[in-house]
Amino acid sequence: MAMPFILLALHLTAFAAAAYTPPGVLASIVDAKRAEVERMSKLPENREDGPWFLRLAYPSSSASYAVGRAIGWKREAPVVFADVKRASPAGKGNIGSTVSIDPRLDVESALADAAKWNCAGAFVASDIESYGCSYRDLKAACTFARARAPPGAADDDERVLPIVAKDLIIDPLQISRAACEGAKAVLLIAAACLPDLPALLDTCTLLGVEAVVEVHTPDELTVASECGASLILVNERDRATGELVVGQAAAMAPLLPPDCQCLAGGGISRIDQVRTLRRAGYDGFVLGRALFGGDPNDADALMTAIFEEPKLQRVSEPISVPKRSSSKRYEDDPTWEKL
Repeated sequence: MAMPFILLALHLTAFAAAAYTPPGVLASIVDAKRAEVERMSKLPENREDGPWFLRLAYPSSSASYAVGRAIGWKREAPVVFADVKRASPAGKGNIGSTVSIDPRLDVESALADAAKWNCAGAFVASDIESYGCSYRDLKAACTFARARAPPGAADDDERVLPIVAKDLIIDPLQISRAACEGAKAVLLIAAACLPDLPALLDTCTLLGVEAVVEVHTPDELTVASECGASLILVNERDRATGELVVGQAAAMAPLLPPDCQCLAGGGISRIDQVRTLRRAGYDGFVLGRALFGGDPNDADALMTAIFEEPKLQRVSEPISVPKRSSSKRYEDDPTWEKL
């Protein structure tokens, strides 16, 4: 049987990928992830009649824009995404070395807290080695978010908490599996998949899920923007070393594409950090350790402080749209309105 067209697109980039080595400790982690994907490809779900294979073989008839809508366009108040995980990579050159956040964290309880804090969405990890979570947690999170929606709400309704699948994604099969579990978006870490980023972004488009592209350096940001990424996450934590580079996101703010929605993350735990990054131009923040694994009172205080921050006027442009469809030219249509 012919190779699914999405897999074929990635196959054509194999030569470029072979010439790229992820930096630092990330290289070993990516090698381990390739072995995991190889094992995943042999599961029954990836047979020719399996859901993962079929999801890759045909373009989706619908698309989700839940994350983009949750962030909004140049809104005056910031948004916060919860980063749900039980551990984080420790770096230090040791593959599999992690820092524990909350080994007993219950994903559904964490999402209930995120909803209580008025989070715009949640990143939910599905990697056991680096984050202590699995695809079972991702599926439970998507099911929980859908169950909490008002009766009759569509899957892409803005009242449904959007779930972003967080994994070290290097292959379209991972995106297909995340979509089958119910994720509305996936995280693509540029440092791990730089040569394959265009193909993976195309995969997201064809599968109808959004892509949040994580970058840490100006070069990664340049590649992401040239590939057409519209949702950018600048992580102050260097994936190559595991070290936190304080001020990295603020320093990269002038380089952010003006037509992208941009988040900042990595070690953000104080209101002064939020204030600095907000003034630098970021639309929102991804908070993990600051919300989970510590004192719940501290998390409550931080979230309260964030939403009590004075609103900032953002640069925006009015656009014109037709109030209803018409066969006449828009400029001659009396329903044409300025927004």
